[in-house]
Amino acid sequence: MNMTSYNSLRKRVADALLLLQKKYKEEQANHFAMKISRDDLASIVGTATESLIRTLSEFKADKLIEINGSEITIIDEKRLTNLKN
Repeated sequence: MNMTSYNSLRKRVADALLLLQKKYKEEQANHFAMKISRDDLASIVGTATESLIRTLSEFKADKLIEINGSEITIIDEKRLTNLKN
């Protein structure tokens, strides 16, 4: 696997999560958990569901997001935003 495609997938997943949060988070809410199926999120990102799940697991291990069932919560928006392509 070449690192460019690996990194760009991480960046695309991060960008999709940030976009969804920006679109649906209410201004005064300080906690936002998005309920989205892995299949739907994979479609938004343009990748296979398995690749998406692997990337989300890495983000969770890196403490960028929390996952609770189908809910995804961004816990380090700044680091997600600054992921390099």
